[in-house]
Amino acid sequence: MERVATLWIGAKFSFLEHLCLKSFADVDQKPIVYHYGDLEDIPDYIEARDAREIFDTPEIYRDPVTRSVAVHADLFRLKLLQQTDYIWADADAYAVRSFETREGYLFPFANRGRRRIMSGVWAMPGDSPALQNMCKYAFDSDLIPAWWSDQKKEAYRAIFESSTYWSLPLFSFGPPMLFHYIFDTPEHKMAVPRPELYPIPLRHRYLWNDPDMSKLDFLEWDKKMSIHFYGSWFRKIFQGRKISEGSLVDTLLRKHGIDPSDHPI
Repeated sequence: MERVATLWIGAKFSFLEHLCLKSFADVDQKPIVYHYGDLEDIPDYIEARDAREIFDTPEIYRDPVTRSVAVHADLFRLKLLQQTDYIWADADAYAVRSFETREGYLFPFANRGRRRIMSGVWAMPGDSPALQNMCKYAFDSDLIPAWWSDQKKEAYRAIFESSTYWSLPLFSFGPPMLFHYIFDTPEHKMAVPRPELYPIPLRHRYLWNDPDMSKLDFLEWDKKMSIHFYGSWFRKIFQGRKISEGSLVDTLLRKHGIDPSDHPI
């Protein structure tokens, strides 16, 4: 069976991460969690590894304003895909069934209107031309996104002179980058339908905690590969709020034996 891996920066998981990581173990796909030595909360259903095996940096790249580590995680993910045959899964991706690639590929079809390819679940073979081009952009370029207009590039250079991981907008190594390097290439044909990995659109997020779980039946999420819980939104919904009995989240927590009171948001 193929392996799934993620990165966690922090000392503890909330019940969201415990739920999602346990879901992989419970479909016999024990997940690998890379960390930089700060993880204290290591359950037996994950395999913990040193993140420096993949991406050894003198510091964690954090956004100077929000302190988000999203850029560091994006860079780590590129290194992981380049160096291993693992499937990347964000720690808020829940496994309905075990994750499987097709010839080493697993990612959703592009959103053409928004010019994005979602990056929360992603696998590519190491010799993928698109992956090689993304790594070249991320680790061996001037870091000016090629998908920007000339006017935007000039304005950016006028402000920052030279680009750095800290000055780029968040997600510059995420969905817009994937769209630029994958869409309109033969590799995009390897994509799976978006509902296979993201069956519950973000606009339906409040149904996660609706006591009438049947309201989600029309999405047929239980026939897909994954559910994505969009961690930042999940935290806004559940921080300080009771989990409704019978809701999707309540049902899944009970299924996998996770007590949310043991791992608060």
